[in-house]
Amino acid sequence: MCRIAGIINSRNSFEKVTQQVKAMCDSMQHGGPDDHGIYADKKSSVCLGNRRLAILDLSSSGHQPMLSHKEDIVITYNGEIYNYLQIRTELINLGYIFKTQTDTEVILYAYQHWGEKAFEKLDGIFAFCIFDKRHQCIYLVRDQNGIKPLYYHLANGALIFSSEVKAFKHADIYQENENWRIYYLAFGHIPEPYTTLKDVCSLGKGCFLKYNIRNAEYSTQSYHEFDSFPYITNENYAIELIREQLANSIKQQMISDVEIGVLFSGGLDSSIITILANQHNGKKLSCISANFNEIDFSEKKQRNSLLQKIDVKKIERLITYRDFVQNFDTVLANMDQPTNDGINTWFVCKTAKEHGIKAVLSGLGADELFGGYPSFDRIHKIQNLNWLSKSVLRSMRFSNNTKFKRLYYLSLNSPIGEYLCLRGVYSPDVIANLLDIDMKTVLNCLEDIPLHPGIKKTSNETRASWFEFNMYMQNQLLKDTDFMSMSHGVEVRVPFLDRNFVNLVLSISTEIKFSYEQKKKLLVEAYKEDLPVETWKRSKMGFTFPFQEWMRHNPTIADPKRYSNKRAKSLIQDFGENRLHWSSALALYRIYHAS
Repeated sequence: MCRIAGIINSRNSFEKVTQQVKAMCDSMQHGGPDDHGIYADKKSSVCLGNRRLAILDLSSSGHQPMLSHKEDIVITYNGEIYNYLQIRTELINLGYIFKTQTDTEVILYAYQHWGEKAFEKLDGIFAFCIFDKRHQCIYLVRDQNGIKPLYYHLANGALIFSSEVKAFKHADIYQENENWRIYYLAFGHIPEPYTTLKDVCSLGKGCFLKYNIRNAEYSTQSYHEFDSFPYITNENYAIELIREQLANSIKQQMISDVEIGVLFSGGLDSSIITILANQHNGKKLSCISANFNEIDFSEKKQRNSLLQKIDVKKIERLITYRDFVQNFDTVLANMDQPTNDGINTWFVCKTAKEHGIKAVLSGLGADELFGGYPSFDRIHKIQNLNWLSKSVLRSMRFSNNTKFKRLYYLSLNSPIGEYLCLRGVYSPDVIANLLDIDMKTVLNCLEDIPLHPGIKKTSNETRASWFEFNMYMQNQLLKDTDFMSMSHGVEVRVPFLDRNFVNLVLSISTEIKFSYEQKKKLLVEAYKEDLPVETWKRSKMGFTFPFQEWMRHNPTIADPKRYSNKRAKSLIQDFGENRLHWSSALALYRIYHAS
């Protein structure tokens, strides 16, 4: 796992380009503290950089950027390829000779042998750049689920890329995306492909960008699409496949030359991961958990129910209001992009780092795949409002109730309105008021967000799952998890998002996958015999901290006098009186004080 950056630019002095790439990489040292390297080819105007977090082959032979035997292919790579041993064996049988035990070298020769078709063979979490000197081209490639980030800027015949948006300032890319505040106040994050910087975009998941160095022409195309036809209709058969495929996923993701822990909240998803990981671990598994003085947020009882059944190493960290206040500015500084999430991940990954753990497993993805969120129920309710005219929906902006105000979004000429009705932070009129712009600008901006054209035709549950998987998880949870964990040099692996497991779950019919009576029914049925009743029978709590109280008592956020905008003052006053959610208050703070 690493951080990567690079510049392909024949118009600037090559010495300056090299300095810029080094500065970009140095700014991301937190994500790659173990090693660093620069590759420079002045003739081709290519400079690639890497900051390494050593997980596989801890020796210096894993140094990056890495070159092929003939030095005609170069790679800088961030990620883990879980099936690299299988691909390595296949390549050895084809006559390839390996000098290292790394997955990096496997990608090099997989590309050398199969070309672009190699990308589909890779199973893991990855973002990398390949420089093919033979054909004078650059490839940027991102994994099938978009777990690892990769951003790029194309202008004036130059290509610049990086693992973090903030690194682009070291390449003199400063111009703001004028719409980022609209996105943030609507979503609580910046949706892909957009970022806070103008013309700095996120490469799509399961996509690669090919750049021709000779003429600066480029194209982007998908190399992977998940199966979307649900053909598994037998519940017992589906449960059998879930158990088999998830066990395979975790077995593969336990491959490492460093200790692997589990982020263990005590909920269903992390409990399943903990049980399965413990079966494949050669020594005591480290389980990392957060505790609070606020008893309503503690899941210690649920954790202990499982921990009494298995032999693991418990790492529990008491996180207090004082910890929150002391680290608040640092946490915000570590956010690569503005978000209303990820603070909890920052604290638990800090705990992992303090105990010498560089890689952890997370239960992220199960809620989105199996229907664990309230949105799977709520989408039926908002669909029942289809009979309301657009004028009635638009009149909801005058309501004093935040939930009613979000009904305005259903009048948008885009399915994104449904998502924002379910998960939006502020309604369009409030956003316009906060930013002192007209509401038409806000609406046009939101309606222009690209969505898969087939989303309109799907069933309610499938559409809710699509929104949660491709909007909420993709744009918020995965991005936040990546930069919050990597700020401590900790890699997070997500077994539920193994590409084969995702393919399996998408192949299960909606009728047996989702249930009103039991959230994540199939997952519960698959593992209820392995888990304490307390783990699967209780209602969903979520991995959350006492942020409502902590932020209300923090004058940095909750003092209305700190806000110049009249509407912001009023909203912060509502927050102080507990009439506004902490995530909405945090969004205001980021807009007015930390942008």
